[in-house]
Amino acid sequence: MKKGLLALSLLLIQILNAQHHSQPADSLKGTEILTPTSQEAVASPIIKADRTFDFSTKVEITSQNPGDKIYYMTLDAGDVNKKKKFTAYKKPFIISRTTQIQAYTERKRKKSSIATANFNRRPNYWEITTLSKVTPQYAATGKFALIDGIRGDLDWKKGEWQGYLGQNFEAVIDFQSPLQITQITSTYLQDSKALILMPKKVEYYASMNGKDFFLLDKIDNNLEPKDEKVQTKDFTTEILPTEARYLKVKAYYFGKHPGWHQKTGGETFIFVDEISVR
Repeated sequence: MKKGLLALSLLLIQILNAQHHSQPADSLKGTEILTPTSQEAVASPIIKADRTFDFSTKVEITSQNPGDKIYYMTLDAGDVNKKKKFTAYKKPFIISRTTQIQAYTERKRKKSSIATANFNRRPNYWEITTLSKVTPQYAATGKFALIDGIRGDLDWKKGEWQGYLGQNFEAVIDFQSPLQITQITSTYLQDSKALILMPKKVEYYASMNGKDFFLLDKIDNNLEPKDEKVQTKDFTTEILPTEARYLKVKAYYFGKHPGWHQKTGGETFIFVDEISVR
């Protein structure tokens, strides 16, 4: 009798096991299935310093995982003909000229992608006063972004342009001492779909005392607001040699978006980046 019961029990166990292994995938929902995990990707390091600086700036490189090793390389104008290689990063360091820094992290012989950052020494020591109110999310790196010698990328979402909504753009540059001017340029961006349009016109004024300004030139825009191509335009003028300590730039905004646009009646932006003189 006992042998019969034992044989019956073994038969039932075999049947249950066979049913379990033949269950469809849907019947296993809610069951944790352990699979081998792939090796975690190594995150690129973060490079920190003042994007634009006067005399020098401190560079600090940090890994997103404290255990990762960091390697870096610096490149500047004096390194054109030099063979450079990555070295181990140990502590923050100082740079005193326009420099590109590349860095990567390494964990158990696995490397991250290379992070690249550019830091620029100011090409001048001018002061600039912006008389218009910048839109906070489009303030770039501050007022000096307009005269730091760095032109904004066509991809304005990178944050390299200053944006002014529903108003004219107006700024005064103080050269600190009289400067002879023969050429003036200010650059603007248009992305009609994003309500960013070229100014209707740009005016340049000069002054010796910062109070009495006289008009140097006026440049009208010739780019159609209906042109939906994302593009930039230099409003450049060549003038007779003129000595001035102060330069005023005034760009007149387009106005509300015209009737043909899907956002009819919306205020438009002026996006300006670099102002330069020769």
